[in-house]
Order: sequence, then structure tokens, then C-alpha cells
Amino acid sequence: MKILNYLVFYLTRILKFVGNITLIAILLTITFGIISRYIFSKPFTWTEELATFLMVNLGYISGAIVTVAKKHIVADFLIQRAPKKLQTTVLFLSRFIAISVFLMICLSSYRMFTSTSVYRSASLGLPRQIYYIPLFSMSAFMVFAIIVDVLNDIFPGFNIQEIAIKKEEELSIKEELIEAREAKEKIDEFLNDSQKAISKDNNVG
Repeated sequence: MKILNYLVFYLTRILKFVGNITLIAILLTITFGIISRYIFSKPFTWTEELATFLMVNLGYISGAIVTVAKKHIVADFLIQRAPKKLQTTVLFLSRFIAISVFLMICLSSYRMFTSTSVYRSASLGLPRQIYYIPLFSMSAFMVFAIIVDVLNDIFPGFNIQEIAIKKEEELSIKEELIEAREAKEKIDEFLNDSQKAISKDNNVG
């Protein structure tokens, strides 16, 4: 279990790094396109296609990261008021549905990128199959991450990701408390100085 959790944890960190690089590449590509079009009046033909390809990859990478971090937007205000058994049942069903959907996407995309298609993109000449590789790989990773999440519920205490998030939250709370204490000390010091100045003025008057 610990090995599986370490795999999810470090693969997620790698995905975050790759996602940051991809975002930077998108910004640079769009910037090159704007400069070439509006400054030199000779637009690069490949910028839009490359930015689109990178954006697709970034979307899949972001989906995988959000799945591991459990940061999807959910409307759980009703289920939170339900009995514990019902919450557990809904959680199990949601994970089962998620695994089923991602498996279907994974299998479909695998067939697409292993197919023998002669189609290539207009500007970069990229083969059509390459667009399905991130969809396949990220779907497979999300299936793996959800299965590990289910195992963590059965065998608690090995969720490295959850432990790291809790440590980050505790560190953030400590930093906020320190900042609040420092701000309070500065305010108290300012009020004391103001009172001393007022008292001095009154004595002089």
C-alpha cells in the first residue's frame, strides 16, 4: 500500500511540474503568434495548432491532478446531511462510476492512438494518434489513483497525499497565526505610541 501511495504522490508531483511547463509553453506560443502577426505582419502558421495541442494536454493533466487532490466542484450540501451509511454508499457508487467512465475513455483512446491513420495536422504534421496519448495516459492514471484511494479507505494510514495536504494546511494555519500575532503587536505598539503622544501633547498644553 505504501508503494502504491508513493507512486500516486510522486507521479502527481511530476504532473504538476509538466503542467507548469506546458502552461509556460502555451503562453510563449501565443505570444510568438501575436508578435509575428501584429508586429512583423508574418504570422507563424504553427502557433495556433501547437497552442491547441498543448491546451488539450494541460486539460487532461489538470484533470488528473484534481482527481488525486479531490478538488472537483461538487454539490454535496444534501449528502453531507444524510446518514453515514448513505454517504459511504454514495461515495462507493461515485468511485465505481468514475472508474467505469475512465476505463471506457482509456480503452477507446487506446484504440484510437494504436490505429493506422494517415491523417496529419496541417501545420506541424503531427499524426492524429498523438492527440489521444494524453487522454489514454491520464485516464489510466486516474483509474489507478481512484483504486488506490479505495484501498486507502480499506487500509487506512498510508495515504501520503492526504498526510502531505494536512501538513501543508497545518503549516499555513501556523503562518497565519504568526502573521496575525505580528499584526496585533504592531497595532498595539501604534496605539501605545499614539496614547503617549496624546498624553505628551496634553501635558505640554
